[in-house]
Order: sequence, then structure tokens, then C-alpha cells
Amino acid sequence: MPKIITATDFSDAANYALEYACMLANNMQADVVVLHSYTVPVSVGDNPMPMMSVEECRCIAEKAMMQLTDKLTVTFNDINVSGLVMFGDITDVIKEYAAQNNPWLIVVGNSLHNEDSIWYSSNLMNMMRSLPHPILAVPEGCLYSPVSKICFACDYKKETETLPLNTIVSIASELKSQLHVLNIDHDNNNFNTDTPEVSEILHQQLADAKPEYYYINSTDTDAAINEFVNTHHINWLIVAPHKHGFFESLFRKSHTKELAKHVNIPMLSVH
Repeated sequence: MPKIITATDFSDAANYALEYACMLANNMQADVVVLHSYTVPVSVGDNPMPMMSVEECRCIAEKAMMQLTDKLTVTFNDINVSGLVMFGDITDVIKEYAAQNNPWLIVVGNSLHNEDSIWYSSNLMNMMRSLPHPILAVPEGCLYSPVSKICFACDYKKETETLPLNTIVSIASELKSQLHVLNIDHDNNNFNTDTPEVSEILHQQLADAKPEYYYINSTDTDAAINEFVNTHHINWLIVAPHKHGFFESLFRKSHTKELAKHVNIPMLSVH
């Protein structure tokens, strides 16, 4: 039975991701594990002191988790939902649990409008880059619908040989989704002697998914993605994190407002 891990801090952003994960699990016949990490709050001042004990924090977290999973079990009675509370940073907690349980997917929230949220863009990017598992970031307000179309947004650079193309093919097959491959450039600025070879690698390794390929000539990557996603009714946007690459450019500060316009769909990070 495939396993989906979803993380919660009991916020609205996490609740949307949690409901999305459960509905996806119901469609995929997967189990859901809800993770919550807790830490000890510390007072602000010249001599910071713990405001409560670790045991008190754990008890509060476990009570909240029990209430949440009881509610989910009633709402989603066709799937197995379990909860787990662990001490530490949320990224470290997910990484530790995922390393031992090999999830099919990790689902987290995506809150681009709240800089204090753990699901804000910079925190989310760090999580996507540091966890070696597929991570689906679900934006606030996003409701589940069958995943019939997924889009892999990439650039034709030499790093293509390190892209997780087999994983993308596998995900498209498991979801029974049509794969669209999107390349955005302007006047062939990214074209070089390696481009034909890179393009051939993409076509060969993605062949089993029978993808459709699209090229958009634009200087505005964010707007181009936004238009493509809306025009083609894309359900998931797939990105592959690598340093100084397409994924990282999406999360640069100057791109945040435009990014918020098109991440009304879940973004899947694959390694």
C-alpha cells in the first residue's frame, strides 16, 4: 500500500494540504500519515527561558493530533489515517520519518502570503531542496480534483542528465495523467551546442509517458507559466530543484508576486 506523508501545524495552509492529501489517497488507495513537529516556546528578553516543559508541549501536541485524526477518520472512512507527533524542526522530522518509511509522496502547505508561516516560499524551497522525496506543495484554497494533466517545466541545460526523468514517468503513469513538457526561452538565449543532445535525452527518457512538448518564447517566465497552466488546465506543475536552475529562479524574491498568481495549483518537486 503506497504511503502519503502530510505535515501539519494546524494552520489553514496545512489544513488545505491535509484535505488534499486525504482525497488524493482515497483516489490512489494509499495510507496517510499526518506528522506534526513541536518545539519548546521560549520567552523573549535578556534571559530567554522556556515557557513550558517539553512534556507539556508534547501533551498539547498529541491532544491536538488525536482530535485531528479522529475527525479525519470520520470524514475519510475509506482510507487509513494515522497521526504522529515528534520533537524538532518540521523539515528534520519529515526527513527522519520518510527515511524509514519510503513514502510515495510528501504533501505540505504553500502559503505565499504569510511570511511568518513555515509554509512561506523560502522555507518551502528549503524543504523541497533538502528532502530527497517527491514533495507536493498545495496552496491555500486549492481543492482536490482528479490529476489528469501534469506539466514538467524545465530548461534545456546540461544538467538534464541529472533530472529525475524516470520518476516523472512513473508519477505520470501512477496518476494516469497526460504529461506536458514546457520549455520557456527568449530568442533562443539558452540555446547552445549541447541543446540538441539535451533535447534528445528528454525525448528518449520520457517516451513511455507519451508527453506533449511545448515551447514558449517569452522574457517573463512567471507570466508564461501562468498562462500555460490556465490555458491547458494543468493540475500539477512539476519542477526539479537544482542550484541556480529553473526551480530556484521561481522562488527568487522578485518573482514571488508573479509566482503567487500561478501556484493556485499544487507544485510537485522531484529529485
